[in-house]
Parts: sequence; C-alpha cells; structure tokens
Amino acid sequence: LIKPLEDLAVLEHSVRRALDRAHLRLENQRYREQLEAANRELQASLHLLQEDQNAGRQVQMNMLPVTPWKADGLQFAHQIIPSLYLSGDFVDYFRVDERRIAFYLADVSGHGASSAFVTVLLKFMTTRLLYELRRNGRFPEFKPSEVLAHINRGLINCKLGKHVTMLGGVIDEQQGQLTYSIGGHLPLPVLYSEGEAHYLTGRGLPVGLFDEAEYSDHVLKLPESFSLTLLSDGILDLLPGDTLQEKELALPRLVSSAGGTLDGLRQVLGLANLADMPDDIALLVLSRNLA
Repeated sequence: LIKPLEDLAVLEHSVRRALDRAHLRLENQRYREQLEAANRELQASLHLLQEDQNAGRQVQMNMLPVTPWKADGLQFAHQIIPSLYLSGDFVDYFRVDERRIAFYLADVSGHGASSAFVTVLLKFMTTRLLYELRRNGRFPEFKPSEVLAHINRGLINCKLGKHVTMLGGVIDEQQGQLTYSIGGHLPLPVLYSEGEAHYLTGRGLPVGLFDEAEYSDHVLKLPESFSLTLLSDGILDLLPGDTLQEKELALPRLVSSAGGTLDGLRQVLGLANLADMPDDIALLVLSRNLA
C-alpha cells in the first residue's frame, strides 16, 4: 500500500486478500494433518491385514501334507501357486488304514481370504469324517462319492455362498485299484503309463451348490508303473490354444513330455517364473515305479 491512502477500497481489498490467504493456509494445514492421520490409520490397517494374511497363510501351509511323501510303493507330490497371498486351491492325501490311501484336490470358487477359509473347512470336514469312522470301531468302505456328498451337505448348511470343484480318490494297495469321484472339476485327471497319457472319465456336479447333487464312483485297475496328475483349472491359463478344447487336447501331451512327474511339469509349464496369475494353480501328482 502506498501512503497516503486515498482509496479505502484498495485497503479493503488488501485486507480481504490477506485474510483469504491466512484462511487458505489454515485449511491446507488442517487438510495436511487429516491426511497424515488417515495415512497413519491406513498404515496401521495394512499392517494388521498383513499380520492376518501371514497368520492365514501359515495356517494353510501347516494344513498341507508333506511333499514329497512316500507310502510303500506310492509317491505323492504337490505344488500350490496362489494368485493372491492366500489360496482357494487345496490338496490333501493321507492313509485311511493299512491298505488304503485317500487323496483329493479342491478348487474353491473366488479368491483370497474367503476362499482360503473354505479350504480350512474342507480339511476339518475330511479329518472329522475319518475320525468318526475310526471311532466307530468298524471301518466301512471309504467311498469318494460319499465323502463328496458329506462335504456338499456341510457347505450348503454353512451358507457361506461358496462352492467347490474337486476330485477325490482312494487307492487300495492290496488290490492295486483306484476308486475316484468327480465333483464338477476340470480338467479331468491325467493318467500316464508306458509313455502315453490320457484323461480319466467321469462327471459330477460342483460341491456345495445343489441340495440334490449325487456323486458316483469310478473304479480303475492301476498299472504297475504310472502317474496320475490332478490340476486345478488355473492351469488352463498356461496351456497353448485359443479355445478350451484346444487347451484340453494339449494337456495330456504336456504330461507325456514331462514324463508324468511334478518336476517335469514345472519345467514344461514354466511354473518357476510365474507372476501375477489371474487364478490359483494347484498340482498333485501321485506315482508308482516311474523310471
């Protein structure tokens, strides 16, 4: 301002501008403080979420069976590659009694923590069923179809809004026989023997979706030397071809190229270099007398 002031409007304008600038400075400071407080809260929430995810992942890892695992002449090996920190895919294998070994691969709908929680429920339901059968003293036939039906009822009663596609099987070591059941799962298991690979047959409804769902058992005499490969549908994203049919045709050829082994599949499919997968991937390979 230049003295002497002859126009009071100039003074009023200057005062108003100074007040506006001061008000703006206070607003900026208040916004900055709010932003810093929100950022601190966000960091605390992210830290808590990371702790929860770490705990969930630790639980999932502890539920998975040992890999590789040998039981008499059979060998089991698996790998799970989550698209997020937690996986909706799950595998398990365990001895039912002195002559039978059971296994399954499950793919829960969706991704992340909600789907991972269902894998915990699956582990609980199968373990509890096995415990109840053993506690009764007499051990009836451990049919995969009945296990799938049991899980179907359990998931529907829980009303979690989740369903599962899964494959379950029981190997009778004395008879050299595989009994398996399919709950809406693709791709189907691939049997590799004597240099050739082909899909097993069968179909069934997803588990946990329909009250009236029924599941059937399929029986197969196992070769002396073989491998059986189970995969979740996330693997389809890695297979060559533009259509589902082309991808399904390619899978047995890739299993043959891999020699029916999990390590071979890792190399053929490039699993060591995967990043940012759109879906979880689970692989389970059980074998006997492979060269």
